[in-house]
Amino acid sequence: MTTKASLEHNVTNSTSHTLIITGTVLLASAPLLLYHYAPRIFLTYKSYQSRRRLRSLTQNANPQQSNTTPQDPPTVSGIYIHPVKSLRPVSLTSTSFDKHGLKSDRRLMIVRPNPTPIYGSFIEGEATHRFVTQRQCSKLATISVSPPIELEHGKLMIKLSCELTEEHVYINVAPRSIRNLPVRYLAGVWSDTLRVADVGDEAAAFVAKVAMLEDASFADVRVVAILEESERRVEEIYCPEEARVGFGSLPQSGLTDGFPILIATESSLAELNKRLSEKNKNKIPMSRFRPNIVICNTEPFEEDTWKAIQIGTGPNSTILLIAKGCPRCKQSCTDQLTGERSEEPLETLAEFRALGKNEEDVYFAQNAVLIGDGYRGVISVGDEVRILTRGDPVWDLGSVAAE
Repeated sequence: MTTKASLEHNVTNSTSHTLIITGTVLLASAPLLLYHYAPRIFLTYKSYQSRRRLRSLTQNANPQQSNTTPQDPPTVSGIYIHPVKSLRPVSLTSTSFDKHGLKSDRRLMIVRPNPTPIYGSFIEGEATHRFVTQRQCSKLATISVSPPIELEHGKLMIKLSCELTEEHVYINVAPRSIRNLPVRYLAGVWSDTLRVADVGDEAAAFVAKVAMLEDASFADVRVVAILEESERRVEEIYCPEEARVGFGSLPQSGLTDGFPILIATESSLAELNKRLSEKNKNKIPMSRFRPNIVICNTEPFEEDTWKAIQIGTGPNSTILLIAKGCPRCKQSCTDQLTGERSEEPLETLAEFRALGKNEEDVYFAQNAVLIGDGYRGVISVGDEVRILTRGDPVWDLGSVAAE
């Protein structure tokens, strides 16, 4: 007859035996686990140490400001978001950040269905739609977007309007609303594929009417929003080590072309416009380059050598890391009011900013990412900018994609 004591003894022995086996397996697999995770551990530690060094520089009086030192320090003169990719920007006086970059920047985009594959249907993980920008449809530049406005019942609305069609449409971009949208796609953005949600027929019809002023084939466009669970990482080869997040992961970029933040300077635009004027050509506004942050009181193109900058001071300051220069495409030749195209500024930029691997790759402004320690401050127009570190410029290592 089995007694209670003997049962407890058997259970104890069984548990001990299981623990011994588990421990033996873990010890045996330790070298394999260490081999697998060692690179991530090394990257995490290296990133942490680099961030500590940068943070220490914020305590210095004047780390690496301009060699020529203008009378006034570098200062934020403009902040812009583009709630819908390739539509008009929204000017802000201040903003903060989330994991995708500036809040509300490029969270929606326009897509078209991909052609049905010759083998009959899309395979799992294959993009069913493809992003559309001013590169394909310059009339998108005529659509204005309002800043997101909070309304009752948790609504967060943006308004799209166009003078050409004299129409407008509202889109609820609140995270809860986006999560509940029933129609989902896999959409291609350059070489990446993302999960997105269709925001509805009304928005699609509004954009299609504008796009069809250029080409009737744009009747099939849709407006989509990125889903919270979608992940799109920046290119590792250009990612500063201080930007890695968590356990050595690369930062995200949302629906931007490649990096979450674009920084431009007024002095660089002034230099470009001076060269345009010398050729009796019209000056162009900063909106042609669609930056997020504009900085004044610098030397022309000195931002090429920036590696880390601090915006603001005190506990709410933000550290941004420069990843690489931004190659320019024909979108910069599109008038951001009329949607009309010309040869400038690419023609003039090619005379002095062809810095990439190919002569046709010209650069204006710098791509940037947030420091990867999880702290995201607030930036405002008027904030002082401190150059923490400098180094050699970084340009694309290969040919720049065009679409």
